[in-house]
Amino acid sequence: MLQQEADLTAGHGILRYSGLIAVSAPTVEELDAAVAAIEQAAIQASCETRLLVGQQAAAFTAAALPLCRRV
Repeated sequence: MLQQEADLTAGHGILRYSGLIAVSAPTVEELDAAVAAIEQAAIQASCETRLLVGQQAAAFTAAALPLCRRV
């Protein structure tokens, strides 16, 4: 919250982005490794991830349709 207040004071607006990442792999082990790699990259980029197993359609609808809708 303090960082957000500092950003607002500096003239930056409040924006939130949502992105969907689809991960597939030939084996469960490779899938787990790919998910772990993406989660690590997201942490390094200061991004939050949420694992959506079997919820891809609902996540896409909430994140993209209609635009400007809360997730």
